[in-house]
Amino acid sequence: MTEVSQAISSIPRSGMPAQLERSTGTTIDSEQFLVLLVAQLENQDPLEPMSNQEFAAQMAQFGQLQRLASIDDRLRESLQAQVLSTQAVTNTMAAGLIGKEVLALGNTTELSQGDAALHISLSGPAETVTIKIFDAEGRLVRTIRHDDMPGGPNTITWDGLDDAGDAQTDGTYVYEVVAIDADGKLVDAITATSGVITGVSYEGGVATLMVGDRRFAMGDVISISAPGGSS
Repeated sequence: MTEVSQAISSIPRSGMPAQLERSTGTTIDSEQFLVLLVAQLENQDPLEPMSNQEFAAQMAQFGQLQRLASIDDRLRESLQAQVLSTQAVTNTMAAGLIGKEVLALGNTTELSQGDAALHISLSGPAETVTIKIFDAEGRLVRTIRHDDMPGGPNTITWDGLDDAGDAQTDGTYVYEVVAIDADGKLVDAITATSGVITGVSYEGGVATLMVGDRRFAMGDVISISAPGGSS
């Protein structure tokens, strides 16, 4: 009753505007609108009662407000259902990818038995490409330079040796790429990482592909194929 009394006391005897927004600019809900409408009817000037046309217009506004609120609720419920359905399908598909070879956005490579693949995609041809490989402690172990690399996807093999020719231990390494074209301008280079999917982790209901100790979001996946490169 306090809310109704406050609403009544704030309404001038001459009537209330038909708009659905307060002077502060905040939108009122359907219950508040109805309280104000009832208060207006109870406190209207008997010498100047609200016309039927004005009353009908305000009731139409009230009906529109209710319909919009109902549509908004249905849309929200529909979107939530679609998101949950899509997420469930994605999670189910992810479980079937175990044992497949994945290529995903990233700048890591796995050195195994003296061999590691470096995946580089260039936006255009490059005259020189410099690749720097770092170990888990961030130490630069190898710098590889290539000349005349074409645009598009390229795969470079690292033999697992450092700049001094010493073999490095198996594990995960990080690499960076700088590509320069014939005019001395930088060429955009995107790095990718590959490996066999060993498991799927569900974090917050979202599937994440696991390649050994490395994790890849489904949105970062470029391609998935059978081991050995066949589709």
